Amino acid sequence: MRLLLNSPYRLTPDHQEQLRATVPGLEVIDQPTQPADQLSGAGVTALVTEQVPRNLAAWPDLRWVQLLSAGANQLLGHPVRETEIRVTTASGTHGVPIAQYVTCVTLMMVHRMPDLLPFKSNRIWPNRLALAGSTLRGMTVGIIGYGSIGRECGRQLAALGMRVLCLKHNPASRMDTGYNAWPDTGDPEGVIPVGWYGQSELSELLPLCDLVVVTVPSTPKTEGMIGAAQFAQMKRGAHLVLISRGGIVDEVALADALRSGHLGAAAVDCFVHEPTTPDLPLFDVPNLIMTPHMSGVYTGFWPAMVSLLAENLRRFAGGQPLLNLTHRIDGY
Repeated sequence: MRLLLNSPYRLTPDHQEQLRATVPGLEVIDQPTQPADQLSGAGVTALVTEQVPRNLAAWPDLRWVQLLSAGANQLLGHPVRETEIRVTTASGTHGVPIAQYVTCVTLMMVHRMPDLLPFKSNRIWPNRLALAGSTLRGMTVGIIGYGSIGRECGRQLAALGMRVLCLKHNPASRMDTGYNAWPDTGDPEGVIPVGWYGQSELSELLPLCDLVVVTVPSTPKTEGMIGAAQFAQMKRGAHLVLISRGGIVDEVALADALRSGHLGAAAVDCFVHEPTTPDLPLFDVPNLIMTPHMSGVYTGFWPAMVSLLAENLRRFAGGQPLLNLTHRIDGY
């Protein structure tokens, strides 16, 4: 079996030994990142990559693609969807760091950190009462998308005393059997939320929330799911955090809701066009924390990814179901 790694990360000797111990006789080709269609796919059975080649005729032996991303929206309309090649994601390797990011920016918003941080540079003692913070305990968070990331967000925010509601594609399915790089985290049995909502019930969920966290995957069904009408349904002064993909939340509507004051504050880590350009209107919007798609970038990613890869290699070689297998119809 030949595995090609097309990644910015490098396999250490220990990593290579870990993979070869999983599948005896495994040939590992550690290929630096370059456009996938420039790679030679001859004899490659499995591919680890961020981008999947489109010229699949040059990959006649390819049977499985392991993505480095938790989402698979980059494959919408991709020819791989018309083949029997299996595609798996890195879901479960980002739950704790992204949830930490959500907790961090949420605390920054309620403690008015964007307004307080200039104190050090301008050296002017502010009106402290005008910058008073608020407590999360007793507030309600609505988590839009209750997968591995959303569940760990729920666990951390519940620990701060928040009441957790969630919206899920199929709210009747409450268990999470996917990969999790951190034992004893998340909410695998679905016991944390006090309310479960389906995708058609978003308008019922939003008015109840002091904080809305968007972790839903990017698909044709979720594109633009939160726009002007949805912001109007939210409580005045509510907060929003977006960590999944750009385009799920309408950027123009978000800007309008923040400028009008209807939305109290927001934190956005992903954008319609990445990298952003200096003329992006969001840079001029008040009460908005912006980060360059960093919530899932953390130093421990590669060891967690190699462990997932090793387990999926074992399953692939043994003819067992793969972890994080994407659905051709749903897109994730």
